[in-house]
Amino acid sequence: MVDTIKIFSFIDKQTYLKIKFHSNIKCMYNSSNGMIYYEIINDSLRGSFDSSLSVRVDEASRYGKPGFVLEIEGSYHKIIKGHNAFGGFYNLCEIALNLKKLVENAYNVKLPGLQHWFLQRVDITRVFDLKSNENVRKYINSFRTLTYPRRNLKFYEDESVYVSGQTTTLKIYNKLKEFIKNDKKKIVKFENFNLNEFLFNIQGYVRFECEIKKKKLKSIYNNNFIRVRNVTYCDLEKVWCDEFMKILKFDFNEIKKVKDKDSVLNRLKTCYQNRKACELYNFYLAIKCDGESSVKSNMPKATFYRKRSELKSAGIDFTGCFKIFEEETSIFDFDPFNACDIEVS
Repeated sequence: MVDTIKIFSFIDKQTYLKIKFHSNIKCMYNSSNGMIYYEIINDSLRGSFDSSLSVRVDEASRYGKPGFVLEIEGSYHKIIKGHNAFGGFYNLCEIALNLKKLVENAYNVKLPGLQHWFLQRVDITRVFDLKSNENVRKYINSFRTLTYPRRNLKFYEDESVYVSGQTTTLKIYNKLKEFIKNDKKKIVKFENFNLNEFLFNIQGYVRFECEIKKKKLKSIYNNNFIRVRNVTYCDLEKVWCDEFMKILKFDFNEIKKVKDKDSVLNRLKTCYQNRKACELYNFYLAIKCDGESSVKSNMPKATFYRKRSELKSAGIDFTGCFKIFEEETSIFDFDPFNACDIEVS
């Protein structure tokens, strides 16, 4: 699904002045007359969870052009439905046109056609149903010791993994907890919305979100000004797949990985002599219990990377983690690259 996007277009001075001096607008959703609930702000969004529509005007010199520019940023999915758990949109051009119409109606202005709009940021998401929130928590908590070189990684128990970067930002999170925290109070403004049924339906949802930034878009399309109509969903979905494969250390060309302790030991014994297999098994257990960073700091780097490479060559999955004395059943195994998300399941 396409969630939050940021687009911009160059505008004339009259439109610039009209929007600049009439920027505090609020609209309420009413299903009986089709009015949409959203709030227009003239500032950056607080995050991808924000249901506001950001509308900003500025001088176009920041883009190396004369005149003025209009930036629109928001999630059309959240604006019209109040949530972004399912039932989303995939047509970027359609989304951009609809956001443009919202701004035109709010300010009573006529904005440039789609061919004059450019993309600065887009969030691509997939949501999977793990059937229970307990499974979601187990899956997320398996990333407690996850590492990603040269990126800022944050882990929140039971809730999310957040990996920020210059080209993309990746998030894996518990959709139920995120909805209760950010959207539950706002959704009551939508008429005929069955909150209890909705909460029951999303209790097992885990969301994979890839924020694709301007720098990444520029590298894909080799242009500073990426026209919305030239961007394909296939290109964006490929970025989603590539980026999450990196963080989860997944490779379609690798042999089928094993991750439970018994299978790991058996695999190692078929690949290496018994003494070496036991040595690598202890190394594997140390990583799973203490995390790669801790293990790496307590042995020579050359030894760490050699053993790590030997585990990988044997098809051992060491990306998750478990606590000492924790039962193996507390790990929930899930492969997002071969699973159907809720939109197509």
